[in-house]
Amino acid sequence: MFVNSKCTMASKITFRLLKTPIRLCHKTNKNVEKLGPKLSQDVVKYLETSPEYKNIINVVPKNLLRKYKSPETMYLINHKTAKEITETLVKYLRKDAPVVEVNPGFGFLTRELLRCQPNRIYLYESSNHFVQFLNDIKTQHPDRIKYKIADFFGMWKLAFQDKMDQGNRIEKLLEELATDDNDRILSIVGAMPSLSFVKHLINTIVFHNATSHLGRPDLYIVMPGHYYEFLADSSVQMNKHKSVPSLFQLLFDYEVLNKVPKVHFLPWTYTSNTQKISVMDDFCLYLVKITQKTKLPCLPSDLPLLWYFFKRHTFSSSTRIIPMLEQWIPGCGVWLITGQDPPDTNKELSPGEDDAKLPHMTIFTEFGDLNLKQKITIFKRFISWPEFEQCPFRVTVENNLPKFASQINDDDDGDNQKHIIVPQIDENETSDTETLNTI
Repeated sequence: MFVNSKCTMASKITFRLLKTPIRLCHKTNKNVEKLGPKLSQDVVKYLETSPEYKNIINVVPKNLLRKYKSPETMYLINHKTAKEITETLVKYLRKDAPVVEVNPGFGFLTRELLRCQPNRIYLYESSNHFVQFLNDIKTQHPDRIKYKIADFFGMWKLAFQDKMDQGNRIEKLLEELATDDNDRILSIVGAMPSLSFVKHLINTIVFHNATSHLGRPDLYIVMPGHYYEFLADSSVQMNKHKSVPSLFQLLFDYEVLNKVPKVHFLPWTYTSNTQKISVMDDFCLYLVKITQKTKLPCLPSDLPLLWYFFKRHTFSSSTRIIPMLEQWIPGCGVWLITGQDPPDTNKELSPGEDDAKLPHMTIFTEFGDLNLKQKITIFKRFISWPEFEQCPFRVTVENNLPKFASQINDDDDGDNQKHIIVPQIDENETSDTETLNTI
């Protein structure tokens, strides 16, 4: 009995001594595995079995051989698609507009653009890995190429920092491209895996961001189809209420120019089980043109108010219009029901002949009963009523925006300055009936 007890105790001690190193060894091995990126065998096999990629397969950055749900960058790796994109773009690129190419990578599209159009090309590459390829192109075309290692689509971060400390990061990024001329056209070409830059442009227009220095950019962007369909959702024009798509459609003209194979861009992406995408979206990316409208939906000084008016915590599709507006201006419902306006209405702000007519309004009329143009009409009538300047709406707008402020001069009164708080456009955007998990 005594011997057995000692043997049992020794066994336990030995097991404990062995158990700790084994556990630590397992964790160590796990950490070692995390040091290197796990390559996607689908991607590697595709590149190895396609003769057209034999010259780049050994120089592709390893992180581009993985699959991502939401990559930060996308790179074109196919000569044929580069030529196809260029043949489409030359029909639209303006002869007098400088061209910016974002993340040119191996430079396939750059070389095609140099061959097919005369404008100087400014390259912005976010990765040092492709410097040798960009140097080769610049050596061959020293007067037509200028490149910089910088994250052009991450410009919104620099704009935020410039606003906070009155810096000049945007000017340093753009250098000779920086302009104060809001009508200067700049053609921006590239692949955009997210909506951050589009939201930056919305932010710039709505909140009069003086640090933009972009002029009037024309975007020729390759992007995932579900992002384009989110922005260009036609049901928003009817009655669906989504804040970001509504503002996008009010501020920009947009169209699909072509569709290109998704596999011709790295890195590849994967979708979650809950994400709904079409068969086309699974195989193709959209080449889209996005240009700023020449006519804004309202006066520039009122765009921040429109931004807040379209927020879902102000109006949702099921919100009854008259009860909501009467929280701001008591008794204003009578003007909507009768279709008339108070005698002291500000005619400069009220709807014009080009604005949509409203249907017969009752206290039960909901925001979702109106199309996008009619919602603009409601907004214009609301801000044109004489009681608006005394109502708490403007103060509420300022109090409910992030603490990112700039001063905007009132053109009518040089001494009167409105304090407009400048937020980032929402990263998460949902409609009343569905959720876009990827945004």
